[in-house]
Amino acid sequence: MAATLRRPFNDNEHDVERRFAPRTIPDQVAEELGAEIVSGRRKAGERLVELDLARDFGVSRGPIREAIRILERRRLVDIFPRRGAYIRPLSLKSVADLFNVRTALSMLAVRTMAATPVESFIDTLARRCDELKAGVEIDDPMAFARTTTRAVKTIARGSGNELLVELLTDLANQTVWETIWKTPLDYQTRDIRRLSADLMASTLKAIRQRKPNAAVAHLGQLLESDRDRALSTLSRIRGETFDLSALTHSDGHGTMPADIAPAPRG
Repeated sequence: MAATLRRPFNDNEHDVERRFAPRTIPDQVAEELGAEIVSGRRKAGERLVELDLARDFGVSRGPIREAIRILERRRLVDIFPRRGAYIRPLSLKSVADLFNVRTALSMLAVRTMAATPVESFIDTLARRCDELKAGVEIDDPMAFARTTTRAVKTIARGSGNELLVELLTDLANQTVWETIWKTPLDYQTRDIRRLSADLMASTLKAIRQRKPNAAVAHLGQLLESDRDRALSTLSRIRGETFDLSALTHSDGHGTMPADIAPAPRG
C-alpha cells in the first residue's frame, strides 16, 4: 500500500509552530501511518512490514522501526516478538472513552481554576479566547482545534494541579488523541466555530467571576459538543455506524444548570 505524504520529509524545518510539522522522520512516518489507521485505510490485523514501508516512504528501516514503536505507545499497533507489528482494532467506543476521560479531567481543572484563579493564567486564557474569536471567520478547522486545545491546556495549568497537567499531557502523547486530529473532525462551519468561541469566552467570564459551576457547565458543553461532532465525522470517514448516545454517556458534569444562561449563539 503506497503512502501518500502530505509533505516531503525534512529534519530542518524552522516553521514548526506555524506548520505544526513533526520534528523527526519517525514522527512524520508515524503520523502518516496513524492517520491511515484512524481513517480505516489500514485495517485491524494488518501486518506492518518494515521493508515495504521503508520502500513506500523512501526512508531506511530505522525510522520505520521507530515510527512503529511510536504507534505502539499510542495503542494503534501491537508488536509481537518474532512475529512483527500488527494494527490494533480501533473502535469508536475507545475514541469516545478518550474524549470522556479528557473532558472529566478538564472539568476538574476548570472547577479548580475558577475557585482560585491566577491572573497570569487568566490573561493567557483571554488571549486564547481572542484567537478563537478571530478564527471564527477563518476557514481553518484544524487551526481552530489547535487553539481550542491550547485553551484547555491553559485551564489545566491554571488549576495548579501538576498531576492533572501530566495526565492530560500523557493522554495527548500516549494515545491516539493527536493522531485523530490530523484530519478535520470539527469546527467545519462558521456557526460551529462561533458557538465554540462563545462557550470558551463564557468559561473565561465564569472563571473571572469565581463561579466554578458555571465554568464547568460552559466548558463541558463545549467539549461534549466537540466530542459528538468529531465522532460523527470519524464514523462517516470510517464507514461505521454507531449509537452516539451509547458511546458518549455522560455523568452530567457538562450539563448546563437551569440558572445559567447559555452562551450566545448568534
